[in-house]
Order: sequence, then structure tokens, then C-alpha cells
Amino acid sequence: MQDPTAKTGECPKLKKRWKGPFMVVERSTGGLSYKLRHCETGKELRSHIHANRLKTFNDDRDAFFTKHNIVPKSILDSPPSPNKDDNTDGDWCPIKEILNRKIQKKEMFLVRWDDRQGSTSWVPAEDVTDYAIQQYYKRKAVKKKKRGRRRQ
Repeated sequence: MQDPTAKTGECPKLKKRWKGPFMVVERSTGGLSYKLRHCETGKELRSHIHANRLKTFNDDRDAFFTKHNIVPKSILDSPPSPNKDDNTDGDWCPIKEILNRKIQKKEMFLVRWDDRQGSTSWVPAEDVTDYAIQQYYKRKAVKKKKRGRRRQ
């Protein structure tokens, strides 16, 4: 979260401009302001923060939940296994992995499907399972760590 204020006597040029990391707890009805919770202390901020003051930070969410003994509603421990008897939709295909992410008007993921051709397509975030998204961010964090070690 960006902090534009500087106290009297502080040099704004040398002041830290970003605080955080924070986790989004709630989204307003307009979709531009968010209620945040600090990842280190676990405390929620009193007011909503506008999206202009936020910068994305992808980290392992499980560490945050275990540290503060919070039970997440949307994160699943294991991938949902489809029941072949209930599968009435002939076009359904399981996700093999998520390759990339982009935001145009809404968040989209490039998904590699687990079919014979190994086809890929861009899918809106609401059509992708939380488990697959979670695995994408974990894999991305591991790649970032490996890349950082080689450069040193």
C-alpha cells in the first residue's frame, strides 16, 4: 500500500513509500476500494483503501493463514475430483496447469488443458478453480527464487 504522507521533520525524499504486505479481505460494491489485513500483525485496517494506492504482491497464502490461525473460505486443501457419473457436460476437461495471467477488463488465465492435444486457451478467473490458481502462484514464487539465486 502506498503511503504518501510524511511527518513534520521527515524528509519525504528518503521516506519509505510502500507499506505492507497486506492481504485483501473484502472488496467494496464498486470494486475500486478494498479492506486490507496486514500480513505480519494480522490486524485489519479501519478504512477501505482505493485500488490506486495498491500494488500486487504474490506470495504463499498458506503461510499467512497458518501464522494467524485463520480458516480460509475459498482456498481448498486438495483439488476437487470430478465424479465421472455426474459429468453430463461433454465439453468438460480438467486443467493440467496454468501457464500465464493477464488483466484486460478482467483477470484471465492461460490454461493448458489435460486432453490429448494439450490445447491452451485464455479463461476468465471465475471459471478457474482456486486450487489451480494457488498452484500457479506457488510455481511462480519458486521460479522467482531460483532466478534470484542465479544472478548473484
